[in-house]
Amino acid sequence: MEDHYFGTIPTRVLAYMEDVQRDLARLGVNLATRHNEVARCQFEFAPNFAEANLACDQNQLIMETMRKMAPQHDLRLLFHEKPFMDMNGSGKHINFSLQDSEGRNLLKPSTNHRKNIIFLSFLSSFVLGVSEYSGLLRASVSTPGNMYRLGGHEAPPSIISVYLGESVDRVLTAIEEGFCEENMPAKNTMDLGISKLPEIVPFDSDRNRTSPIAFTGNKFEFRAPGASQAMAVPVTALFSVWAAGMEKFLDIFEKHVNSGEDPLDAAIYTIREVSKISRKIRFEGDSYTKEWQEEAERRGIVNAKTMPEGIDLFIEPKTLDMLESLGIFKKKEMEAFYVIRMESFVKSVEIEMAVMRDMVWEGLLPAISKQIILENESYSAIKDIDSSGLEMWNRHIEKLGKAKVELMEKNTEAC
Repeated sequence: MEDHYFGTIPTRVLAYMEDVQRDLARLGVNLATRHNEVARCQFEFAPNFAEANLACDQNQLIMETMRKMAPQHDLRLLFHEKPFMDMNGSGKHINFSLQDSEGRNLLKPSTNHRKNIIFLSFLSSFVLGVSEYSGLLRASVSTPGNMYRLGGHEAPPSIISVYLGESVDRVLTAIEEGFCEENMPAKNTMDLGISKLPEIVPFDSDRNRTSPIAFTGNKFEFRAPGASQAMAVPVTALFSVWAAGMEKFLDIFEKHVNSGEDPLDAAIYTIREVSKISRKIRFEGDSYTKEWQEEAERRGIVNAKTMPEGIDLFIEPKTLDMLESLGIFKKKEMEAFYVIRMESFVKSVEIEMAVMRDMVWEGLLPAISKQIILENESYSAIKDIDSSGLEMWNRHIEKLGKAKVELMEKNTEAC
């Protein structure tokens, strides 16, 4: 009835989740929420926010504790992103922001236009980084289990884009069209029709579940990673592209300052320039649609249609140059990492294909043979008594035989 998401947690599952939560608390990992998810037998934990490096470690502890605890409750735990057809895949959402040395969230909008200049500077620098190095983000979520998850059932498509929400997108668009610092009051709640920087509503729209990266009020949410993934790779990719965006933002900002402009004016002009540069990666609509895929191709956005193509994006020349110039990874390190990821992908697919082949030969084909024998016996017992419907029965037996032959042929070809 598609009502699993809105129901109560089943008793046995709740007992399991409580035990997991208790053991994690002993390890210093605090969980914020636990609830049903959309697919059948799908459930979710969400930990409290933590510093990025610590959060990655805590995520590993959560997965390990969940796996150890499941057999004690006679449960089988699956971190596989898409174990069954026509079911929602299982993923992770990375919610992230930046804080200054005094703990202030740099992605928090304000009613003060001067503070909003800071907010818009950090926000636009991240969007700029994504527009330049979206391939690295796509590569970071290219795993075997994620292959069939991305692109539907509340999982974002493989084309990387950024959704900012109506309020923030309107402000950036207005800045691109000609706002300047000299006509902005200290506080302003004026409408966009007047050429002054308006108050930015923190979160006035849905977070757009079709978008891989969405701004959700005071942070970004990266929705593409798969459930089985360690968070370190996508987190490193996110902050790498952000750092690269900041570098380019500062280069443009310093040019304006060096030309004699007031720093606040220079910031506004820089926001305007980088927003124009990065507009190609911003999309406010439904990312599932065919029209967006065609539009993304026209915009020149990277679109790796398979996981191997996604893994190849780890060694894009401009990505390698960026990571080395920022001191994050050397080219040789990334090339080695690429080989490891590709080998891991190939081996994972080979294992899954081998399991599927065994399931066909040891389970499916014998079951079809048994069914054919039973159908034939029933057919023989009834054909001399009642001839009505025998033609349809015969076609059914023939269909079973053809299915078996087809399965045998396909499995032989795959081997």
